[in-house]
Parts: sequence; structure tokens; C-alpha cells
Amino acid sequence: MKIWYQTGTGYRYNELWEEYGKTLEQQCKAAGRPDTEVYVTGVPTHMTERDRYKSVMYYHSSQFLNNMLKAEAEGYDAFVIGCSFDERVDEGRELLNMPVIGIGQANLFLASMFGDQFAITTCEPHIAQRYHELVAKYGLQSRYLRGPYIFPISENGLAAALKNPQTVAEGFKAVAKRAVDDGASVIIPVPASIYQMFYKTNILKPEDLNGAAVLDPVAVVIKFAEMMVDLKKIGIEVSRTLQVSASLGKDLRDELLKTYAPVFKINTRE
Repeated sequence: MKIWYQTGTGYRYNELWEEYGKTLEQQCKAAGRPDTEVYVTGVPTHMTERDRYKSVMYYHSSQFLNNMLKAEAEGYDAFVIGCSFDERVDEGRELLNMPVIGIGQANLFLASMFGDQFAITTCEPHIAQRYHELVAKYGLQSRYLRGPYIFPISENGLAAALKNPQTVAEGFKAVAKRAVDDGASVIIPVPASIYQMFYKTNILKPEDLNGAAVLDPVAVVIKFAEMMVDLKKIGIEVSRTLQVSASLGKDLRDELLKTYAPVFKINTRE
């Protein structure tokens, strides 16, 4: 099985994200089956504050669509959107005939199965707000302990701290403990680099949180991707009802790409 894991970062294009990307690869390998191959990549054009503004994120995540078509052309079985906000998941499900899985959706639904109330531990207020919107989109408000639960540091700061994560990891551990004290039984650390702090330092254990579960967002979405591929093989996949995840089909998709070629260019990977 081949899975394309798409981050919203500059991994493979910007040295700042090298440690993050390499750690992602380790997480994917640890989570996947022995025969699962995961290709992890970022995008070439990357604004520092891309996800603070929805307009910037709209342009930024258009690069994901390019890579979706590359993945399809190269024979991948599933496409994972590793960007916390599930950007372009809906469009990807229309464009592709393979499963497209969002890291946010996978983790929010699993958290609702693993405990009574889940909390998002994060690093910036706008991320907490975007997750509040995602929770509402997926209809999980009754299971969500809003907080917010924030240890303030920029995402670039998180990427830089991965080389020496102890202090930052301790900060997020304290935030997670506060969420559990408030009633959370499941913790979802986002973006994924926060869990990487725990992964590298091994400072957060179930006994530290009175038995509350802490999800590894990357591992969760990889297992969801494997499951979705398996289900598709036996004829179970996302709804193709129009306005849900209706497939464009080859003819309409070809027309779409041709019509918008002057403003949206699709390049295949060399």
C-alpha cells in the first residue's frame, strides 16, 4: 500500500522543516503496516504566517491539489492531508478516486470514541479557533472541551525547538494536565509537531494525566488511511451523493483542468 502524506510545511524545500519532516517519516513508519510505504512531503511555496488567515491558507493549500494529481499519476492508494485544518479534503474527494483523509477529521472522530470529552492542546489562538470551527463542521460539539489550551509559541518556533525539545515539551505537558483537570479524557495535540515533542522526550505518560489518552495525530491518520483503502477494496467508500463527495468523473475533470489551466497549472513530479 502506498500513502502520500501531505504536510502544509516547507519540508523538502526549507531546511527549517527538515527535522519535522524526518520525524514525521519515523512516525509514519512506526504506525504503518510492514508493507505500507508512506511518502512525506511539504510544498515549495510557504508563507511564515500562512494559517493565520483563511485567504492565505486558500492560496497555500492550492498546492495540495497539484500533489493529489501527482499521487494519483504515480499509483498511490491514499492521500493524507496532514495540515491540521483539513484544507482541500472535500475538493480532493471529488477530484480523486482514492481515499483522501484529513488529519483533523480522523483525530476528532477517534477522540470521540476513545473518551467522553476531548481537548485540543495547541500553540496559537487562531489554531484553537480553527479547530472550534472544525468541531462544529463535524458535529462533535457535545464531546469538545473548548478551553482554549494553549502554550504560546509560533509554528516556526516549534519547528526550531524540535532539535532541543525538552523545555517546550514541558510547557505542553502542563497545558495537557490543565485540560485533564478540567475534565478532558482525550488530548489531541496539534499541530503534529507538538506530539513530536512528547515523542522525542518521552515525558508524557498516561499516569501523568490520570489515565487520559493522548493521540498521536500522525499515527491516527495513517491507520485511518490504511483502513479506508481496505474498505474501498471491498466496495465501501465515501458517499458520492452530489454536494457531499460526488466524483467529477474523467470527462468533467479533464474539462475542469483544461478550462482553468491558464490560472492553475498542474505539474507532475519528475
